[in-house]
Amino acid sequence: MKKIFFLTVVYCSLLISCKNNSDGKKLSYDGKILTEQLTQREFDYSKAKEELNRERTDSRIPFTMNFYGCLGKPVLKAEGNNDVYVMLDSGSTRNWFYYSLLEKINVTEDDFIQKVVEYIKQNELELIKNHSSEKEVAQYLKNEWSNYNLNYLASVSFGDISLRYDPNVNETFDGVLGAEFLLNYDRVTIDFINQYIILNDEKLDGAALKMYQSPNDEFDIYFEYRGQPEFGMIDTGNYGFTPRHNFGDRNQQYDINDYSNYGYGYKDKVPITPRVMYSYNDIKIGEVIYNNMNGAYSTIKGSGFNKGAQSHMMKLNGLGNVFFYNHIIQFDFVDMQFIIK
Repeated sequence: MKKIFFLTVVYCSLLISCKNNSDGKKLSYDGKILTEQLTQREFDYSKAKEELNRERTDSRIPFTMNFYGCLGKPVLKAEGNNDVYVMLDSGSTRNWFYYSLLEKINVTEDDFIQKVVEYIKQNELELIKNHSSEKEVAQYLKNEWSNYNLNYLASVSFGDISLRYDPNVNETFDGVLGAEFLLNYDRVTIDFINQYIILNDEKLDGAALKMYQSPNDEFDIYFEYRGQPEFGMIDTGNYGFTPRHNFGDRNQQYDINDYSNYGYGYKDKVPITPRVMYSYNDIKIGEVIYNNMNGAYSTIKGSGFNKGAQSHMMKLNGLGNVFFYNHIIQFDFVDMQFIIK
């Protein structure tokens, strides 16, 4: 068992599933209200601190779904006294940290960059051969990182966990643990009922579905809508349900190996759909049947998804935590199964 030291995301037939705009309900621009509309749950910021300070071990870690600015998603508190918080996001390929983490460990961005420059000079000098000064190198690195290039150089490691620097994001939490983190373990259980994450857990006794791992380390499953198969990503960094465009048309066209155009650097246009949600019945994951499930497209006006993610989720369903709040789920990387109980 690994020991974790925490110091520590127009045509109805062409664009949207065949629903009229009049069928949808308008969504708020207020983050808390929006989350509660889509999840049909209430959240309470005041509970977060108590939930995070519950008993923990190296392998059994409490989380909260009530973290300010990150409602409905599992947020963990880092071990130690730095008040560092990270969100568990199975839909993120990498582990990331933000500037706020540097602040909490009393490291300035300039000092951090200087350490990276010193490392490059000793180990990867070829990268900076065309730059005449350290100041020029520092600016070059900032520009590259902001475009999500060379971020592997800007990493911070704590025990077995390595996180890459994302200078573009400003969140209420300090980083993200993605697939890169989950894949360190044979099995990871997320107990949404008791709000605990269990690392290297025993196999969960529940309905087991074949889990597909893409080259970009997303974890996908087949589920059913009105008795017909649909393909979707298990995404703990998404509190709700994000149906693909044309959801339920029996003609999903998604290539699990084609992930090259879905990154942070995606520049092409995506359509903007009305800021509404729709209600769906007869969705089945494993043995669990869901009715009256609210969902909104990734491309709604004012969407919180970046363009790359929007383009991705026009073709792939996003199965977020709204499906799991009353359940225990497990990523079983030994048998490549997604288990829900």
